[in-house]
Amino acid sequence: MKKLLEYSEKLKHLPRTGWMKEGIETPETVASHSWQMALMALALSNRVEIGCNLDKVIKLCLCHDLAESIIGDIPPHDEAYAQKITLEKKAIDKIAEEGNFPEAILLFEEYEKNQTPEARLAQDLDKIDMYVQSLDYEKKYPQKDLSEFRRSAVSKIQTVLGKAIINDIEK
Repeated sequence: MKKLLEYSEKLKHLPRTGWMKEGIETPETVASHSWQMALMALALSNRVEIGCNLDKVIKLCLCHDLAESIIGDIPPHDEAYAQKITLEKKAIDKIAEEGNFPEAILLFEEYEKNQTPEARLAQDLDKIDMYVQSLDYEKKYPQKDLSEFRRSAVSKIQTVLGKAIINDIEK
């Protein structure tokens, strides 16, 4: 447990790189992003029409960026992004072994393969968090136009529920 907590502690202080590149002075951390996703999944637990295991969605949300505690947050426009999946796989294997948390490998693989209803919803929550975060930063930094983040998020939403959440936010 001690080693797992050392890795997760790093995420509490690791700023999200994409926001830093946009000039956000104190961006959210990787851990705060994952927590927000998990909270959204928890809030959905009272909806009977979800059609998937929300406990699993919460686990996916909490673990999807765990490898970044070793490799850092690599945004899509970074040169290293081409190797991101390979780097993440090695990192998650290390975290699972050293942190005595073998489930981390299964959760990472499920999220990345994006083939289960739970993984698709978790990925949608990832994009919804980016959408909401861009709105928050535009309020704090009125000179910033972060609409590209929202367009990107909306274009990647996969589920009916994800689309409904975005529609609700846009009202």
